Order: sequence, then structure tokens, then C-alpha cells
Amino acid sequence: CAPGPGVAAESPSPPPEAAGCQQGATPASHLCPLPCASDCAALEALPKDSGGEGRRVAQAASQSPEHGGRETQESRQPACEEPPENPGDCCPEPPPPSAGINQLPPSILLKIFSNLSLNERCLLASLVCKYWRDLCLDFQFWKQLDLSSRQQVTDELLEKIASRSQNITEINISDCRNISDTGVCVLAFKCPGLLRYTAYRCKQLSDTSIIAVASQCPQLQKVHVGNQDRLTDEGLKQLGSKCRELKDIHFGQCYNISDEGMIVIAKGCLKLQRIYMQENKLALLKSTK
Repeated sequence: CAPGPGVAAESPSPPPEAAGCQQGATPASHLCPLPCASDCAALEALPKDSGGEGRRVAQAASQSPEHGGRETQESRQPACEEPPENPGDCCPEPPPPSAGINQLPPSILLKIFSNLSLNERCLLASLVCKYWRDLCLDFQFWKQLDLSSRQQVTDELLEKIASRSQNITEINISDCRNISDTGVCVLAFKCPGLLRYTAYRCKQLSDTSIIAVASQCPQLQKVHVGNQDRLTDEGLKQLGSKCRELKDIHFGQCYNISDEGMIVIAKGCLKLQRIYMQENKLALLKSTK
């Protein structure tokens, strides 16, 4: 029936399926517009040498939050600081390696070691390293040896020293009670250049040692053998006949020497300058004159 006048015509109600579609539809304002064919054609039409505008547009779109893009590693890095005025301040060169004492010339090290005593060289410096041990065994350190009062010095050790350092010119074995005539004979045989021989209070030594020194060391200039009870005129005769360069002798408290031996020394050693004969009861005034 047609509605009467004044009554609004009711629009027919849509089917239930259509109503459900309209309720679940998303408003058009929330939809992302799809690119049309004209936009794609415009991007493809951009020249490749136009400064990379197309690539920058694509990169900007991929990095935008709306497209789920992620920031690149460069964008997360802090801004670069301005370079320093002096580039060397930024990356200083490593310091040069410090020069060790072993880099000094051997002559300088030998000069330093010459200020050490025999104990310091043998018992301390020579134990540092092999290089220092070789330097401590240098011949110049073994020209003048003071072995006095060292009871560890034996005939065997004295022989080793004489074999290694045959240029010994001066040696002092005073109060070394473990050295016998055998050790002194080996020393005299291996060191013919001996100039000064000192052996105070070595009561175990006899004429054998002083005869060996006189026979093997003709350049001998100084002999100090005080307080040796076993020294006799036989040893003095050998000194007087073979050691023409003798200048300084010390026979104090050698009670078994007499004028007989001293006269031979006085006649043979014309360069004699100093004689010490304290408490020599058998040596009379005639021999000293």
C-alpha cells in the first residue's frame, strides 16, 4: 500500500549479510592508499644521474616509521667531532723503547766493572747474565788479583785462574792457608809476566814456591814474603841470580835466612830500592850494607 500523505516512506532494511559487512567495514580515512600505476611510472621515469633522488626517496620511505623501517647504523652514531688543530695530539706516537745498559759499548761496560771489587765482579755482576759473566772474565780484570784471606782459594782454583788469565802481573795470596807450593808453581809457570808477588803469613810455603817464581818470572820487581818460617837462603839465591829487575823485597820475620842469601841478592839485583828485614836475627848488618 502506498503511504498516505505526511507519512515518510521507510527505506527498506538491508539484508542481514549486508548489514554485517557495513558494521565491520573500516573507514576509508584509515586505509593506506595503494600506489597507482601513474606514480610507479613517474618513479621509473626519473633519470639515473639526477643525484640519486629516486634512491633517496625510496630510502626515506623505507626508514619512515609508517613503513616499519629501521634506522641505519650511521643514524645511531653520534655526530663526528671536529678534528683537532694538531693531528698528532689525537694519535700520539708510541714512546721509543728505553735503552738498556747492555746496549752500551763493551768498552764502557768494562770501565764500569773496573770500579767493582773482585768479590762484586765474581759473586754479583757475573751472575746477572752470560754477557756480563764474559765481561767479568775479561783479561784486564785479572791482571791484578787480590786473593788475600780467602780460605776458599785452593791449588785447583789458583790453577784455573792462571790457566784462564795468563797475563797476571800482580797477585796477593797473603793468609791463604789452603794454597801449597804446587799451586804457586803452576801460577809461576802459566804467568811468566808476573811482576809483583805477595804472600804474607803463608807458613805452609817453602823454598820450592819462591824458586819457581824466580825461575819462571824473570821480570819480577816486587817480592813480599814476610813471616814465612820455611824460607831459607836457597830461595834468596835464586831471586838474586835470576830476577835482575827486582826493586822491592820484604823478608820480615823470615827467621831462616842469613847474610849468605842476602849478599847474592845485593850483588845480582842492582836496581834494588827497598829492603825490609825486620826481626831477621841471622841477617847481620854486613849484608844490609
